[in-house]
Amino acid sequence: MAHLTIDKIAIILRSKTRGWINYFGKFRRSDMHGVFRTLNFRLARWVRNKYRRFRRYHWYFAYKWLVEVSKKFPTLFVHWEYGFRP
Repeated sequence: MAHLTIDKIAIILRSKTRGWINYFGKFRRSDMHGVFRTLNFRLARWVRNKYRRFRRYHWYFAYKWLVEVSKKFPTLFVHWEYGFRP
């Protein structure tokens, strides 16, 4: 999956995360924090595999890059729209 762009990853995950939020988050949205925190860490790991400049450094630098992307494009991923940003 490292050959895909972040836009394509967002399109692939869009319907699944929207379904998670609509089904599981209807009554207990606070319980979704753990799920989406794990998803954000997995996205940071994808960033490390995709971009070579992050491979030499600690995973936190890839996570910081993801935070900057979430600030610039807050509607890229569905869970970012609901406030579950990195």
